[in-house]
Amino acid sequence: MRRLIALGFVITLACAGIGLAVSSLGSSTTAAAAAAPPAATTGAAANVAQSSARLSGTVNPAGSRTHYFFQYGPTTGYGANTPSTNAGAGTTNVAAAANLTGLASGTTFHYRLVAVSNVGTATGADQTFTTTTPSTSSQAVILGREGFVSPGRVVGVELGCFHGTTDCSGHLTMSNNGTVIAQRNYSIGADSGGFQNMKLTGFGANLLKGNRVFHLLPVTVTAAGSDGQKLTFTIHLARWVWH
Repeated sequence: MRRLIALGFVITLACAGIGLAVSSLGSSTTAAAAAAPPAATTGAAANVAQSSARLSGTVNPAGSRTHYFFQYGPTTGYGANTPSTNAGAGTTNVAAAANLTGLASGTTFHYRLVAVSNVGTATGADQTFTTTTPSTSSQAVILGREGFVSPGRVVGVELGCFHGTTDCSGHLTMSNNGTVIAQRNYSIGADSGGFQNMKLTGFGANLLKGNRVFHLLPVTVTAAGSDGQKLTFTIHLARWVWH
């Protein structure tokens, strides 16, 4: 039997010509690990305005060249995509972001982050944001032409704040023949209203002593808004007495 060693192989020859065995002396080759698809995490929306918003998230390329984009629209069917952006081919999280413009105001939008490589596609969870509505100035309005007087010398007049999205605030006065008999600052939330109560002056209380069923004290109410609006009207003070 003879052994031949050449080019990293050991060849054993059987003299009788019965068999031939070949074995390798070289290093074995380890199979390459399978490549992984990217990962995508949808983040929160920021800078949300009437027609714009900024979307965010993170992408992990998992070692393969990856790009990302956001899907967005009024439903989970989305319907629109942001431009594709390169996320590289690293193995750590990469910040993802995109700006949206031209959106409808006062509308809820769905969105999610999508990452794509030659290994696979990953989609983040669905998130939502709602664009704001235009701000319009409300107006103080008269809710009633009759006021009341309580036994504790408190008078009240009904005011509301409507026709806009802002609160109404300012200074309220009640006067008779040019003399103030009650006053206070007021603040009324948008789309609401009610009695604005204020304390009578001593002069006002004396005037009200002459109140009768058919002879109620007429007073001028002025609501001077902090935004420059001014509302002036006349009411007759009724008298409510609790027993």
